[in-house]
Amino acid sequence: MSEYRFFLLHKILVLSVNGLVLAALTVAMYLASGNPEEFTLVFLKAFGGLLLPIFALGWAGKRWLRRNLMACGEAA
Repeated sequence: MSEYRFFLLHKILVLSVNGLVLAALTVAMYLASGNPEEFTLVFLKAFGGLLLPIFALGWAGKRWLRRNLMACGEAA
């Protein structure tokens, strides 16, 4: 994998994770607005529940990119 391709895929990964975090924030706000008395609790449950898998996905994507970079670097 060339450095340019790695850089491009890394930026796509970062933008994707940021977009997913914004989507999770939107969903959590929407769900919490249905119950104003317990807004904070509902928001934190929803946002936390969505945020953990997003961060795990980002971590796995970064690890996959590094592995591919190292595998192609050793072959060259």
